[in-house]
Amino acid sequence: MTKVLIVLYSRTGTARQVALQLQQISGWPIGEVCDVRPRVGLIGDLRCVLDSLLARSAPYTFEGPPIDGFDRLVVLTPIWVDGLASPMRALMRDVVRAGRPVSLICVMSRGGAFRAADEITTILGEAPDPVLGLKQADVLSGSCLSALSSLVDTVNALDAEPVITRPMWLSTHAA
Repeated sequence: MTKVLIVLYSRTGTARQVALQLQQISGWPIGEVCDVRPRVGLIGDLRCVLDSLLARSAPYTFEGPPIDGFDRLVVLTPIWVDGLASPMRALMRDVVRAGRPVSLICVMSRGGAFRAADEITTILGEAPDPVLGLKQADVLSGSCLSALSSLVDTVNALDAEPVITRPMWLSTHAA
């Protein structure tokens, strides 16, 4: 059985809300990326915009189980100016090794999930699968639960043991 870890970054708490809902549905543990220097107020907003426009990686800490103990990561990130949040970009560059499957959930006010997926593809050399974009309004209203359930089903199906069928001519009962 594949071990899956939800890895989240949340500045405002919306992505954390999604992570908790996802954990309730899936039972997967959570690890959280945190800013070393808090992003509060107008200055925090400006840092987010600049980090995103310049594709900068921000210093971060990680709280949770060691990533190396898991086979797949479900990365949950807010979108900043149509791209990855800089602490999550830094984690992808520093910790996540190529070859480990990554799934992506983006929380956004208007768009940017596919650009974030492209960023992860560039960093890791392979595309996240599946990718789910959630509008912030849908998260706050609670209408994203069916999309999260579908993501869990998809991840479980991707990581399931392949079914091997024997050709009919090898069957002892085929005569």
